[in-house]
Amino acid sequence: MSPLSGIGLMLVAMGLFAVVSACGKAVLSLGLPLPLFMLSRAVLTLLFLSPWLARRGGAGLLATRRPWMHLGRGICGVLSMGLSTLSLSLIPLADAIALNQARPLWLLVIAVLFLGEKVGWRRPLAAIVGFAGVMVVAFGDRGAGVGMGLNAGTIAALTGSIAGAGVGAFVRRLAASGEPPFRVVFLYAVISLVVWTVPSLAVWQTPTLPQAGYLVVAAVAAMAGDFCASLAARRAEASLLAPVEFVQVPLGAAIGFAAFGERPGWPLFAGAALMTLSVAYIARREAQLARARALEGS
Repeated sequence: MSPLSGIGLMLVAMGLFAVVSACGKAVLSLGLPLPLFMLSRAVLTLLFLSPWLARRGGAGLLATRRPWMHLGRGICGVLSMGLSTLSLSLIPLADAIALNQARPLWLLVIAVLFLGEKVGWRRPLAAIVGFAGVMVVAFGDRGAGVGMGLNAGTIAALTGSIAGAGVGAFVRRLAASGEPPFRVVFLYAVISLVVWTVPSLAVWQTPTLPQAGYLVVAAVAAMAGDFCASLAARRAEASLLAPVEFVQVPLGAAIGFAAFGERPGWPLFAGAALMTLSVAYIARREAQLARARALEGS
């Protein structure tokens, strides 16, 4: 397969993920409590995946020898999704997306501190450039000498991206230990269902028809996006795909302007550009090191 097809699929995936974020912002603006949005994602994911599970042999496919790793991935995933979605209701859509894209930068820190990975000077230097981009998005002058700053929205987005990096670290370990992707996704949905059920009952309200429509579109777009991203990963290297993820930023800006009347400033695009360059270099460097290790082991 041509790498261009992988890039094309990743572009489609990023468009779908931007739709998910927009639906989350819209449904929260319509008054649906955050726990209900998160619960709906878990319920709809399980409903869509359960028929496939039944056809493939049932609950035996979910048996795992690594329950604590799945639990860690689930907790990080719940925090990441919850905080990232919360940030959508507090700051402009494109800014929330951009700050959430800092995940690979945090993942590099986690890989060094907790996974024992050794890095040279190049990737940390690239990460510093990326962090500078994060600071530009959060603190850049948006007129009258004012930036977003560390308000509740930016804190939620940044904390959610750190939790998202934790997801990446656990997924790496689970993949290296042979856990199939379906099991990882299904068990995460189960954990999410358990976590969000009680808070959802506490704030329960029956979704209106428009709210229900946004919930279904968000769930379908998320699953379709995951499918496209998975196919893209089979056709192109991570070093090619990583910078493509930042396409969500201008897409989010366009959707934010058209649907919510948001006007992005220069800090968003300048910061996103620095983050894109940083993540692209880190991904490319990791790919080079992985190939070198494979040659040494052959």
